[in-house]
Amino acid sequence: MGTNRDVIEALCTSYDNLSKTDQKIAAFILDNRNNVPHMAMREIAQQCGISSPTISRFIKRLGYADFNDLRLNLARSSNGDAAAPSLVGKSTGTISLDRFQESLHYILTCKTAELADTVAQIDEKTIVHLVENLKNAGTIVVTGVGNTKTLADNMAFKLRHIGLPGISFSSASDAIAFIPTMTKEDILVIISSSGISRRLNVLTKLATELSVPIALITSNPESPLIGTANYLVMSTQRDRLFAYGVPFSHNSVNFIIEILFLFIHASSKEAREHVLRYSNVQGQIDRNLNMSTGEFVPIEK
Repeated sequence: MGTNRDVIEALCTSYDNLSKTDQKIAAFILDNRNNVPHMAMREIAQQCGISSPTISRFIKRLGYADFNDLRLNLARSSNGDAAAPSLVGKSTGTISLDRFQESLHYILTCKTAELADTVAQIDEKTIVHLVENLKNAGTIVVTGVGNTKTLADNMAFKLRHIGLPGISFSSASDAIAFIPTMTKEDILVIISSSGISRRLNVLTKLATELSVPIALITSNPESPLIGTANYLVMSTQRDRLFAYGVPFSHNSVNFIIEILFLFIHASSKEAREHVLRYSNVQGQIDRNLNMSTGEFVPIEK
């Protein structure tokens, strides 16, 4: 039986966890995604310098019944791609200032696809329960490591902006030190694109021991952290299409954060009132700022 899983999404999501040989096959399919649906498996094997059985085994590990199943799904992905092959070309070197408008079109197509893939994976019950838990939590610790640290800071700021007790720490070590003060009335939110981190493993272990609910946002369906999460929200990134060696996109994770923010705001009168008060305070501060001196003028009574 075949699968309807998007091939590009599957390859981009699993790429970093593949063997060197499988990465070679995945890179070829991504670089030639408009041609592979019309190629024979032996052609791909010849150009990759590996055997057809190796490709066949890779395709089954990826979740497809056979090569025809993968080609069919890849053809559907390509047909739904707003960027024509003449504009996109191969994944390596597709962005160039010499082809500015074409490059913008390619970037927009990939980023739009990231959001569409992310929305397709969102589970309604998970979001509904997570939103309610966030609204009622005593403390919300948001944490990330590496390039997701800024995402944790951003989410904590947004939560505070609507009156929720969101905090983020300067390091995972500080978060680890804080976890023992948390209870089951709190919630730990972990943001990790790779879903792999020793420090995050320690965090989740401590939180689990204290029965602190855990929400995980990740793009790795094989993350060992998934088994500890009470709430799992999968993001999607297509960085591999740009041929960079390090994941860089925060597009889909920021989208998930904004989804949570908007649902909380829409379903909570208290949150809306807090935003109004916060905005009024900020506006009052700005109105009493002397633009020529940069100093605040005392408020006249």
